[in-house]
Amino acid sequence: METLVTLNFIGYAAVLAGGLVLGTLFGRSIVSDLGGVVHSLESRVTAVETALHFTNSSDSTSAAIKSHAEATQKLASAIETHAATTSAKPAAN
Repeated sequence: METLVTLNFIGYAAVLAGGLVLGTLFGRSIVSDLGGVVHSLESRVTAVETALHFTNSSDSTSAAIKSHAEATQKLASAIETHAATTSAKPAAN
């Protein structure tokens, strides 16, 4: 019985050593392959995020420019109205 336990432990040690060796050899190539895949995926996601960010910022920028143009036009018409009323009144002196 003691011999069977010893043989089991030797078998476990052999499988462990073989797993470590194979894991080290193939793990490096798998990690480098997966690293390339993850890097290309990250660059694609970054490109999509950048495109979305620029699209949203250009929409908000054009909306801000339009709002500013409308406010400037209101101010110009108010100045014209004020100038017309001021020039129509005679001077107090």
